[in-house]
Order: sequence, then C-alpha cells, then structure tokens
Amino acid sequence: MRALALALFPTLFSSLAACSSDAVAPPALYAVRLDLSSARPFGPDKRLPISFEASTPETFTVDLALTDLSGAVRTSFNGWVRLSLEPGGVVFGTTAPPGVPVSGPNVKLTAGVAKGVTVKVIGAYGDTRLVAEDVGFAPTTPDKVAACANGVDDDGNGFADFPNDPNCLFLNDDDETPATHARGVSQPLNFAFPLIHDVQQGASTPYLARQVSLVGDAPAYDGKVHRIVVHGLTSNGMYVTDIDDLARGSASIFVFNFSVPFGVRPCDTLTRLSGNVAEFFGGVQLGTPGWTTVPWFNEKTSGACPIPDFAVIDGTKSGIAAEMDKLESALVTIKNPVIGRHFGSAKAPAGVPADDASNCDLDGDGIVGFNAKKGGFKADEKACNDACTADPDCTEWNNFKQFGQAKIKFAPGDGVLFFQPTAVPGFDMLSRLGPGKFAELRGVITKFLGPTPPYTVEPRCADDIIEVGAPPSTIKTAQTACVSRRVGIDIEGTN
Repeated sequence: MRALALALFPTLFSSLAACSSDAVAPPALYAVRLDLSSARPFGPDKRLPISFEASTPETFTVDLALTDLSGAVRTSFNGWVRLSLEPGGVVFGTTAPPGVPVSGPNVKLTAGVAKGVTVKVIGAYGDTRLVAEDVGFAPTTPDKVAACANGVDDDGNGFADFPNDPNCLFLNDDDETPATHARGVSQPLNFAFPLIHDVQQGASTPYLARQVSLVGDAPAYDGKVHRIVVHGLTSNGMYVTDIDDLARGSASIFVFNFSVPFGVRPCDTLTRLSGNVAEFFGGVQLGTPGWTTVPWFNEKTSGACPIPDFAVIDGTKSGIAAEMDKLESALVTIKNPVIGRHFGSAKAPAGVPADDASNCDLDGDGIVGFNAKKGGFKADEKACNDACTADPDCTEWNNFKQFGQAKIKFAPGDGVLFFQPTAVPGFDMLSRLGPGKFAELRGVITKFLGPTPPYTVEPRCADDIIEVGAPPSTIKTAQTACVSRRVGIDIEGTN
C-alpha cells in the first residue's frame, strides 16, 4: 500500500442563524482531511494509465475526517461529503465497510469520520486530486419523502424545498440546513498526460471542454518519447503531429490561435503544448493554446526536417468515415484526383447540373433555397442542390463562390472529398476540370460537418499542387514542401 500524506484546504463557514439583537457568532473554520492509499505504486516518474472505461477504473482507498484548524475531529458532525476530481476525471463509484453509508460519490461521516472508503476513478489525467466537500446534500432513500420535497420550510429560512430553497441541491436532498462547505484535497494523483491520439479519438473527444497538457519531448505512458512537430500554418493557427504515434492514427490536431503563431515554422518541434479541447463543427482542436518551441533552421544545423511523409488517401479510404477520422488534421496526398465537369456559373438546365452549369440559384435571387426552414426556399432549387450533392462530378456554383472549394472524385462508387486551395493565390479552378489535370493534390485534411462530403483537402502552398507533366525536379518532399528556412535567430520560442 502506498500512503499519501493529506493536504488540507480549510474553508470559511459563516453561521446563517436568524438575525437578532444578539451578536453574531464568529465564523468557524473547518476542513476535510483525506488519508489516501493505493495498491498500485505511482508518482511523477511512474504514472497511472488513463482510462475512460467503467470496466477498468483506477481504485483508491480513503479515510475522511472533518476537522477544525487544529486538526481535531469535529465529532458533532454527522453529515455527507461529496467526492470529486480536479481538474479532470469522474468518481465512478464508491463502496465502504458496513456502517459507512455511501451514495454515488457521496459519503456519510459519522461523528466526523468515515474510514475505508473505496473510490473508483475514470477519466483522470495528469496531476489530479481527489476533493472532498460538505456541499449540504444528504441523499434520501427512494421510499422516503426528502426534506427538500415535503412542502415544509424545515430550516425556517423562508423558502421551502427544491428548487426554491438555496440549501436544497436536489429533490432527494434530505437536509435543508446550510452546509459548512468544509473542503479538503489529496496530494496529486499522478496519472499519465494524454497524447494527441487520446484527445482526437476519431469522431468525438473524451476531453471536450477540458484543459489538457500534451506530452512533448518527454516519456509518455507507453514509455516512448513523443515528439510533436508543426507541419502546417494558417492565418489563425497551426497543424501539429505526434510523429511517434502515427501507426495508431488520430495523431494530428489543429491548434487555434486567432492569428499565425508568432515565431513558429513548419519543421519546428513543440516540447510543450496545452490548451482547451473543443469541437468545431465536428473537427477537434485546441484553443487558447500555450507551447514551447524548439526551432528548426536547416538540415546542416538542425538535422532532417521531422515532418512525416504524406499519408495516402485513395477512393476506398475516402468513403470510410472511421479511416478519414484517423487522418483529421494530418498531412495527406491524393493521387490522380479529378474535378468533375458539372461545374460552372451557368444555371443548371432544367434544374439538373450539367457540364459547365451548376448554378442552382434558378430564380436569380442570390439564394439557393434548399432549406425549407429558411427564407428563399424553392422546391426546384432544393432538388437541384440535392442532385449536385449526389453527383461526384458536380460542384454547386454558389457553394464554390462562398467557400472556394470544389469536389474531387476518384473511381466510380468511391468516396469524394472537397479541395480548397484558398492558400494558393490566383489558383484557377475552372481551367482544371476533368481527368488528366492533377498528378497529386496534397495538404491538410480537415473535417467540417454540414456540407457533403465533410472532409476537405487544403493545400498549404503551391508546392502541394502537382499537375500532370510537372518536372520531377520541381516536386518537393513532405520535408521540403511549404517549408521556409529561418534567417538568423528566432528568440520567440514560447507562448
């Protein structure tokens, strides 16, 4: 057993006694003491694994005591404390020896103590702590009407029951009296820091709306050093990849920064990356980021650029959502893609897109009325738009004008993607329709739910567009395409 020293966090409790001519009693200070142990040794250099599965929780044993500032147990306290984890994780379940009542994450202290409580934890990561707090909640049994649901102002504060009484947390709260809000925390529970793969995890992220610190240039829970490398910049952020976790997929992520990350270039390595995890129309990204950069200068000074090779997308893979999700924000290449000829500014004849005619704004009011819940809806325009969506050869003209993207296709029956070369000034899409135009299209693959298809290839610069007949000497590798070399020393390596 590994015993953890307790950590006290005293909180202020002001008596809420009714006002009278007598002097108000001075506030009392109380804290919850936690003595915690684990059968599995852990520490900063031996971290516990991350688990989001109820079948594989991490288990701890804790003794609880409500004390005053001198450390003396307040034996008059017979109430409940709630267990939680901060900054991340869930108390999945609690059990206790006979005579120690528990209910979900709540534990009852009798004469100020509860010993031998087993706590199951899932979803914890990094340096987290077990927190115990008297929140004033006393769960009742299903066969009893709780004090917060009995229609009586039990504590005499002028309010009866949940949700009117501020001392009632839920309908099954059996205690209307104020809480002490005594609080205590354990020493850090050293869980593994997540990897980019853990944050991405395909179609959704288990870290949504949470702050994470990602491993960079340090051993992770799998024993490997994971290097995070910048492979693309945008006007509002950067794309990075864990180059030591490519085999599992979901190894890349977009870092949203509101502007181009100052002092960062492709091929740089991040030794620290943190931020808030968010989903933006289906795509996972880090916001309000912080990072520390090791700059890359050139092959002679810094060694080979560590950007990984392009991942290849073919027609089969493009139609499999699970495979495409693994590539979100990664650097990819597509061989011999085709932009279909059902694409042009002319109105679709008889409402059906055709060669050089994919404009579904049939009445010319500036709106393609495909949404019956919005203004400008027209049944024939919806039919035209639906026909274009189902047609691999079609790019609806107004969608192209708004977003600068065109549909690219592979063999018949294969999946399709969007191609969005907005980072390449002056690119003429309409002069490149039909087969035999592109040998390769490269760039970052992004996901945006709404349009069909939801995946878009975005070239980072002109190097990522390789046309048929391009001289081999002009075709750059993943390690040299869209990479600008530094001149001098960049002193801004940390954000």
